[in-house]
Amino acid sequence: GRRGVHLDLLGALLLGAGVLCLLLPLVTAETGGLGRQWPLFVLAGLLLAAFAWWEVRVARTGRQPLLEPQLARTPGFPAGSLVGAVYFCGFTGIWLALALFFQDGLGYSPLRSGLAVTPFALGTAISAAIAGRFVARAGRWLTVSGLIAVILGLSVVALVLRHVGGDAAAWLAAAPLFLAGLGGGMVTSPNMTLTLQDVPVSMAGAAGGALQTAQRIGGAIGTAVLAAVYYQVLTIGGSDHTAVSDALWAACGLMVLALLMAVAELARRRTRRLHHSTPSMAPE
Repeated sequence: GRRGVHLDLLGALLLGAGVLCLLLPLVTAETGGLGRQWPLFVLAGLLLAAFAWWEVRVARTGRQPLLEPQLARTPGFPAGSLVGAVYFCGFTGIWLALALFFQDGLGYSPLRSGLAVTPFALGTAISAAIAGRFVARAGRWLTVSGLIAVILGLSVVALVLRHVGGDAAAWLAAAPLFLAGLGGGMVTSPNMTLTLQDVPVSMAGAAGGALQTAQRIGGAIGTAVLAAVYYQVLTIGGSDHTAVSDALWAACGLMVLALLMAVAELARRRTRRLHHSTPSMAPE
């Protein structure tokens, strides 16, 4: 039957408070926030665990939870959401780190700084238009290949910006940024398609909202972490070149974690497909 409208206010408060406690020490890391506010990480874990428990309880009572617990048992959705969240952790923060480097380190204007990272946007626009046509055939291999390209491209950018100064840094970083952009276009949209393809239509809206929320939280965490790395290097006497390089290496580390998750999901899908294709050996 029809259920009345139910606003899961407590679930929203638990999730919001948990994310706040997780982000606050990271955002204030350059001013000693990690040292003073580390207990907030423990509180964040407790609040997010309470959020998960509350959502299960709300669903069992027949009301509408903020996050549908059944999504955790939907094939491909949990893994795809984690891949998206971790990828956005590394992806979103690099733009702040690069903007700080080009504007504060090299003295670029905001416009010139934006133009310096345009090759990534161009690469993403090209590959995203092509990758969408091959999601059904390539599947998770598409995101795995894209993550490898992003990691390779950003690694070269980190090396270039660490050792090359002046305008030459931006010019030499253009090609690897373009490669990283090509990989990025093979990750974001294809991963969303693969994550949502097995979700029942009745939960499509909840699944889409949950995936977007995971990516936004990942982006916020990544921006805070990479900014903290950048400023921490400057605090201990490092140069802008070292700071942006270390921040990009941190982003690459997060991308590697997303890659491992994507490979694990690829292996799980292959095992599941082989299991379903094997004929049963039941006695006649």
